[in-house]
Amino acid sequence: YYRTEHLTLKMLAEQLELPEYRTRALINKQLGYRNFNDYINQLRIAEASKRLVSDPDTPVLNIALDVGYRTLSSFNRAFREIKQSTPTEFRRNNTVS
Repeated sequence: YYRTEHLTLKMLAEQLELPEYRTRALINKQLGYRNFNDYINQLRIAEASKRLVSDPDTPVLNIALDVGYRTLSSFNRAFREIKQSTPTEFRRNNTVS
């Protein structure tokens, strides 16, 4: 579900059949994330990291779009913040040739 573009806390709460405030508390207090966007970005970047290594011929843009980002620039920014490298550098450093 985290791959959904334009995903909001309200949408996730409805899917979980929980009030928004309970969903927010679950993400922040129970799971330890700063906020909803941090939680979603962590999930998306974790999947993207796996795909960058396991699918070396798939363009970075395709992976970014598949995991829920609308633009390559927003994906690159989130990826760098979480992994401290660009997706291309990450792929190069983690792919066995």
